[in-house]
Amino acid sequence: LAAAKHGIFLRRSAAGGGGGGGGGRRDSRSRSRSDDDVAVRNKKPDDYGVETIKITDDDAAFVLGKGGKTKEKISRVSEAEIELFERDLILEIRGTKVQRRRAKKYCEGVMAQRTGPVNVTEDYDDDDLTMLQVPQETVGFVTGRAGNFLRTIEEEWGTLMFFCEVGKGGRNKDYEKLAIF
Repeated sequence: LAAAKHGIFLRRSAAGGGGGGGGGRRDSRSRSRSDDDVAVRNKKPDDYGVETIKITDDDAAFVLGKGGKTKEKISRVSEAEIELFERDLILEIRGTKVQRRRAKKYCEGVMAQRTGPVNVTEDYDDDDLTMLQVPQETVGFVTGRAGNFLRTIEEEWGTLMFFCEVGKGGRNKDYEKLAIF
């Protein structure tokens, strides 16, 4: 009774006893059932595919990030598989159509940071974007030294974040826009 109260249940085998002798759990799972379970787990969605992007050497370094962390972060946030072939400078993205679109968008955003502000347009939002207005005087605090505070928040919450420009307009002097994916 105490065992049942705590969610512990003992099960006697049909082969008699349930003690320590032989035959207790024989044939408890059929091979075909476990094979079917593996097949269901490994089944790819109908829109699963691969997309490749040719990138520059500088972009490859930026997408990879220190110790591969940026690539891992993009992969985690987009839920896509990302492979960087550094010798050929090719970025391979595998996943569903939405996963590939998000991964490509995130990679493009990361690469754009290298040359200046990222421009976020309406087509960036796949129901994965939150925009915050950060007062200009707090941008340094939110970013942290060398971006470390922003990276810490990304790691803790499983997000990708960067400051950006929105649409075709220029920057507002009072606020910076922070894109959170």
